[in-house]
Amino acid sequence: MLNGHNANPSLHCCCEATGTYHEPPAEYLNGHYKMSVDNPRKIKGFANAVLQRSKTDKQDAKLIARYCKAMNPEPWQRPTSAQKQLQELTRYIARIKKQRAAEQVKLQTASDTIGQFIKDNIKYLNNLLQKLNQELKAFYKANPDYHRNRQRLKTITGIGENTAAVLLSTITSRFDTAAQLAAYFGLGPKRHQPGTSVNGKERISKVGKSDLRAALYMPALVAYRMKAFPAFIGRLKAGKKPPKLIIVAIMRKLVTIAFHLLKNQTEYDKSRYELTT
Repeated sequence: MLNGHNANPSLHCCCEATGTYHEPPAEYLNGHYKMSVDNPRKIKGFANAVLQRSKTDKQDAKLIARYCKAMNPEPWQRPTSAQKQLQELTRYIARIKKQRAAEQVKLQTASDTIGQFIKDNIKYLNNLLQKLNQELKAFYKANPDYHRNRQRLKTITGIGENTAAVLLSTITSRFDTAAQLAAYFGLGPKRHQPGTSVNGKERISKVGKSDLRAALYMPALVAYRMKAFPAFIGRLKAGKKPPKLIIVAIMRKLVTIAFHLLKNQTEYDKSRYELTT
């Protein structure tokens, strides 16, 4: 279609990140033109800025084209085959765990009529998770670099098998700094202070992937309960920060530590990270 319109090789294409649906067209276009994949919330914010009132497929396409021209988003980086395989495995494992949790909740109030069916489904999902975890182990065996980095990440207090896999599938060369990675996770700070008389509470931006943040919540909670970062947590408590905010701060700290360990290929040093503020 683009060839039929005599598209210039310097054409800049852009689309929204829509789960995994954007990946096939992005991979194809990336081989012929400059390709960008951006956060839908950024494009929605641009739509508000230009006062777009109607919403149709045609209008959305025009909007994304205007956004691309005005904002010049960074080029999309195609993941390696190993990276894509790990991403697919971690996403599917998370999906099956979510389904199992939903069935377990249903079972608590289920009647005898459907109770056994739910139990059978939970059993099936448990077996499927077992097979997926075996597939994940086979992946690490076939990719020793990922295995070494997985072991490296698991030495961080609170980081287990699942979170290590999620971090490995996410942290790529596209991120130059830990702040960029934290922003991708939606863990960047967001302050609301429109004037000197108004000082709103600081929150996380959440302009990022909620499933990635979910994978970090339990590790951060474990680190908090184990008092893994006493000086850091102590400073936040001294500032009268509530536990929920401290948990989020630990999530951001875990992402930062993981980034530096993988980028510098260094080992986790408790004396450096757990005793600093």
